[in-house]
Amino acid sequence: MAFEAMFQPIQIGKLTIRNRVLSTAHAEVYATDGGMTTDRYVKYYEEKAKGGIGLAICGGSSSVAIDSPQGWWKSVNLATDRIIPHFQNLADAMHKHGAKIMIQITHMGRRSRWDGDHWPTLLSPSG
Repeated sequence: MAFEAMFQPIQIGKLTIRNRVLSTAHAEVYATDGGMTTDRYVKYYEEKAKGGIGLAICGGSSSVAIDSPQGWWKSVNLATDRIIPHFQNLADAMHKHGAKIMIQITHMGRRSRWDGDHWPTLLSPSG
């Protein structure tokens, strides 16, 4: 097989991933308005695990403020510990099928909104 290494386990530190097939972060837009995971969100990733993926990376979010990306593109809210049981449920669903899950934590960059619900006064040109 030309690409047999793709289907071999890989060790990253203490983490073993069952193969080298992964799904990169993208905006799946299935979180609630408050940035919590939903059944649809979990099932979306669980189907990837059932299909044999080794690692899935949830779409990026920020812990900068409560009106981070989840407010306008339905990403998860990392600004609150309320997300922990939701992520535990997601991790359990993935692990049940032998896959791993992680999240892309990102800065707001160009996605910053000066007119968001809870942002303080803008202090710099870059947000």
